[in-house]
Amino acid sequence: MNPGFRRLKFIYALLALVVVGFSACRERTLISSSLSPASDTVGVRADTLSCITHTFYTDDVITSFNASGAYEYQAIGTLTDSFFGTTTAATFFQITNSGGVTSMATIADHIDSIVLTIPYSNFSYGDTGNLSLTQSYQVFYLDDTIGYNSIYFPYSNKAINIASPLSDPVTVNLHNLKDSVRVAGVNYAPAMRIRLKKNEIYPKLSAAVGAYAASPSSATFVEAFKGICIRPTSLVQFNKVLPYFVLNGSDDYTRAGILVYYHDTASADSAQHLAFSHEQSVCAHFNNVTKSYSRYPINSLFNSTQANDSIVAIQNQPGASIDLKVYGLLSKIPKGVVINKAEIQLSLIAPLNPAKLFPGDQIYPVGVGNGVYPAGTTAGGEYTVLDRFPLSTTSVYSVLDGTPHTINYGTTGITTYTIGIPREVISSIAAGNDTLHYHIRGTQVLYGAYRLLAAGGNYSDIRYKAKLIVVHSSLKK
Repeated sequence: MNPGFRRLKFIYALLALVVVGFSACRERTLISSSLSPASDTVGVRADTLSCITHTFYTDDVITSFNASGAYEYQAIGTLTDSFFGTTTAATFFQITNSGGVTSMATIADHIDSIVLTIPYSNFSYGDTGNLSLTQSYQVFYLDDTIGYNSIYFPYSNKAINIASPLSDPVTVNLHNLKDSVRVAGVNYAPAMRIRLKKNEIYPKLSAAVGAYAASPSSATFVEAFKGICIRPTSLVQFNKVLPYFVLNGSDDYTRAGILVYYHDTASADSAQHLAFSHEQSVCAHFNNVTKSYSRYPINSLFNSTQANDSIVAIQNQPGASIDLKVYGLLSKIPKGVVINKAEIQLSLIAPLNPAKLFPGDQIYPVGVGNGVYPAGTTAGGEYTVLDRFPLSTTSVYSVLDGTPHTINYGTTGITTYTIGIPREVISSIAAGNDTLHYHIRGTQVLYGAYRLLAAGGNYSDIRYKAKLIVVHSSLKK
């Protein structure tokens, strides 16, 4: 697993408080299979319940998520996957008058350059070992407003000024993004820097500064300067790596924004700059992430008419999720037993999961009501599963396990994601409900990253096929 993402995910989880302690809630929190043999001589048995599985497309993740202290990760670029199709991502964000500038008139004739900078997250998804891969980007001015704390989804979009771009197309070596930026002899965090056209950007900044001077507030500046879009120059590029950037940070070089460099001959230290940065507390943002998959194999999974599919898929949204149903709880599980362990198993099909397009390190289930169970949930309505850690949280990320393990069948080791749902099984049986229904998804930290292809409920090899294993016990008299 990519170590850069593990660091990013930990930071995001810690600050946003949406992932609570799942690393402490692994397989060991339930009775281990090795300690719970399927032997009725000790009153312990394991039953395997079949699953009905399908793949469906979902794009309801909120890409304008804003939590104080949480990093705002944004995908920018394109990635083509021979199975899942093409992902195209652009970022839309606002900037504000970070330094409280009230006039730009005195520096108009002394400007050396105006640069847009957006910090690199130190994570890219795809063929990161190829040192020569490039992508081409361009910057545009927004012709529409973005609402602070408004909800935007991957398919959300805003009008941009196509006729007068703020920059020329810029080709970036993706490997070199990880290099630190050296400004005036000082190394700063890695970032993508794009020189802007002075004749396009200066009048817009100057007008916004004038509005700010008349009524000094961040809201005034944001209203006058609508925002920025960075997107791939061509929307039909075929690239092998999708990089991720960060909008918010602690200073001028760790926040996305525009830096105006100018030369003041009256100053002993003549190199100066003005900063107009993205500040999380007042600036809106969202990530537009679209998919093109009609000519790719994933499309056959989205449109399958099979009663039970043999292959299923998961991506971070927008993209593929698994619809999984388990039948036979009341008929397969004897009455009056103690449920020691219950876990959904989804095993990777190795040849369909190349190392360069690796899966994420956690998947999670969301329950789907059938109109009767659970009480108060409408048919088709989603609910938070009972198996969370700690129990007090309502976060969908705080589930029992959901991570990959190696399960050995003789000399064959199979990578399998296991999701513990003992409380769900107990609750369903107690309510006289025979069926459990889940939507299983990837995490939502990095939009569009990660992908996995797993064996479905109709896979030919029973070692791999999707299943629910329930270990239960009863006392012998």
